[in-house]
Amino acid sequence: MPRRHLFLLLAAFALSLTVRWPLLNRPLSGHHELCTALVLTVLHNWHHDGYRAHHGAPAITFSGPADHIPPGYTDAPGLRDGVLYYLSHPPLAYDLPHALFVVSGTEPNAFGLQLFNLFFHLTTAVGLYLVMRELTTVVTAPLYAALLYLFMPAPLWFHGNVYMSDMFVQNAWVWHLLFAMRALKSDNRVSWRAAWLCGATLFLTTAISWPGVWAGVALVVVALWQWRAQHDSSRLRLVAAAVAGVGAAVLFTAWRWLQVVDADALLAYFHGRYDQRGSAGLHLPWSDALTTIALNYRINWLPLVLPLALFFILRRGRAEPQLRLASFVMLTSVPILLEMLFLFDYSLHDFTVLKAGPLLCGLAALGLSAVQPRWAWCALTITCAAGVLYFYRTNPIDSATDDRFTQQMVQGLAIAQEADPDEMVFTQGFTTEPQVQWYAKRTLFRIESLQQARQLMRSAGQSKGVISRQSDAGLAAEHIFR
Repeated sequence: MPRRHLFLLLAAFALSLTVRWPLLNRPLSGHHELCTALVLTVLHNWHHDGYRAHHGAPAITFSGPADHIPPGYTDAPGLRDGVLYYLSHPPLAYDLPHALFVVSGTEPNAFGLQLFNLFFHLTTAVGLYLVMRELTTVVTAPLYAALLYLFMPAPLWFHGNVYMSDMFVQNAWVWHLLFAMRALKSDNRVSWRAAWLCGATLFLTTAISWPGVWAGVALVVVALWQWRAQHDSSRLRLVAAAVAGVGAAVLFTAWRWLQVVDADALLAYFHGRYDQRGSAGLHLPWSDALTTIALNYRINWLPLVLPLALFFILRRGRAEPQLRLASFVMLTSVPILLEMLFLFDYSLHDFTVLKAGPLLCGLAALGLSAVQPRWAWCALTITCAAGVLYFYRTNPIDSATDDRFTQQMVQGLAIAQEADPDEMVFTQGFTTEPQVQWYAKRTLFRIESLQQARQLMRSAGQSKGVISRQSDAGLAAEHIFR
């Protein structure tokens, strides 16, 4: 990377931090900050109970005697010894921030997790820059792509306030794209070293979250396509690397989760999750679902309309070798299409559109590079400014003090203040989000009646409890005895 480009990229990243700074360390509330709260609960349990106490599995309920889930409350297959484990994703996205807090000697906290997330926004932008250098010889296109990725609404939010495996996987995937593009662009035979790098980055991607599986399928598809087109059997080394990398990550994940549940429970867990998030379990009419996906793309990537239009009108097929461009498009789009095909209900979450970043920003950068530099920089500036404004439209800059965004913290802290450690905590008439549980640092049991609360207390062997009820005046607490 030329020094000038590195300086511009670092300066732009600093500017992106300034854009987000008023929203960092605000009370965890909407727009999927429940994901951050869920991860913080896991990290809190590991920090206080010990990593080994939970066998390195993500515990999402607390482990105090009054926080254990009593028999009969749920038959969830992720339950062990009264603690509920969230096994939907592989473990690496929990392990890395845990290591950060251990090394720094600090309690897991939202601001630290957000700073961790922000650092990887920078590394992802750098990775995309390098990917674009493998795609095109136009000097400015990689810089355009990286700058666009820094200032679009989806990366600004999901590489900042919201942390979860679903989003963090982006960071490893972009580096896999880099090594895959390097291996596939060469007219020479693919070396075992290049294949090993592809397999290693696929292992890391899949050990963070399941889109790594789709990335592996995409690599296999492109490698087989080039093998047939070029009659180069060395492309098959990439197929072997993809199978090995993804397979090793799946086995690693299974080994980790089998420390807390048995094989039947683990299979039941994933079967239930697929029933809920798979394409067969869609809970909306297809027309409404497609409208939701279109809305998610509009909210997160609409400012790219102008540079993408430039690509399709002026640039397509003019400068980049067609096979190289086709490889890039397939490597970045096939994982998105496969996720929609097999996990369509899951694709309705707006954070899933973050995965479109390399494809959309890459093509948009090629579009900008098709016009004269002064006009390209003008269009880039307008696009990035529109991205920031659209980001603030979805995430109001004053939300740190807005009652709409603080009520879950207020609820959680009120529950924590009211409930003693030896009291089971119940909520009646409302369901709490993970943010409330994070601030309360207690397992919260939803009940329908006082009788049900007492039954759960008997089942848990606890004699005291407190019921929180929501009203217009706020939370009201009632202390009860078995």
